[in-house]
Amino acid sequence: MLNREKGAPPLYHQLKEILKQEIEEEKYKKGDIFLTERQLQEKYDVSRVTVRQAVSELVNEGYLQSSRGVGTTVVFNKIDENLKQVISFSEEMGRHGITMMTSHCVMSRERAGKTVAENLKLDQDSYCYKLERVRCAQNIPVVYSITWLTNKYRLPIDNDLYKDSLYKLLKEEYGIVIARGRDTFEAVLATEVTGKFLNIDPGQPVFKRIRNTYDQDNDVLEYTICYYPGERYKYSVEL
Repeated sequence: MLNREKGAPPLYHQLKEILKQEIEEEKYKKGDIFLTERQLQEKYDVSRVTVRQAVSELVNEGYLQSSRGVGTTVVFNKIDENLKQVISFSEEMGRHGITMMTSHCVMSRERAGKTVAENLKLDQDSYCYKLERVRCAQNIPVVYSITWLTNKYRLPIDNDLYKDSLYKLLKEEYGIVIARGRDTFEAVLATEVTGKFLNIDPGQPVFKRIRNTYDQDNDVLEYTICYYPGERYKYSVEL
């Protein structure tokens, strides 16, 4: 329901959020013809200007697409990741026909610290590599990840190198193969930091995935923490 009381958010913004939620909940699926301007006006009792502004913002955010002669269609696709094997996020999304892009990427070298050292089987004072990234689909942030890599390998500190698939880079450029891995999951609430990177409000539910992987020598390679916005992501497990 729209809040028409004094001091409430603008009607177009409220309408946009309602429609966005319905798309994310898959009441309208990718490829569906969306409601017309007149239908939206009648359904929500708002002006054409309000409808057009709400729809325009959904187009800009990658939820809808307007085409002359076709109308407005849903282009947002809730991402479904199958957890049967250890593959990169880019490869998994590629299987769904989704092209990924990186909006934030910082590679650095730092001291491991207690938690990271325990996961990488290093001394706390040892150095490791830290890679922080935000991956997007259809220009919408779908994962914020922090990856720590062992110091067993000498890796370059070059942000541009790590904007695409990390696993592909490690294999093709450095001969490092992901032999096995382990994922653990929990539901948590977004912090100020995760909210900023995922473009959601702090306190909203997110999936937290912790991944540990091992190389071809069965040595620990990676410790990664990923955060996925719950309304844009779902998991399936093949048994």
